[in-house]
Amino acid sequence: MGYFNSLVNYLKTDKGKHDCLDYIRAIMIMAAVMVGIRILVNTFL
Repeated sequence: MGYFNSLVNYLKTDKGKHDCLDYIRAIMIMAAVMVGIRILVNTFL
């Protein structure tokens, strides 16, 4: 529970919000690249 509270407190700070948005953006880019590769592989194989 302490770890969760620390994470919530970190996300309430400006740096925490900025880092969280960066992580979400990175996850979205990785997912889009994986979907694109999957489409290309299924198209050509």
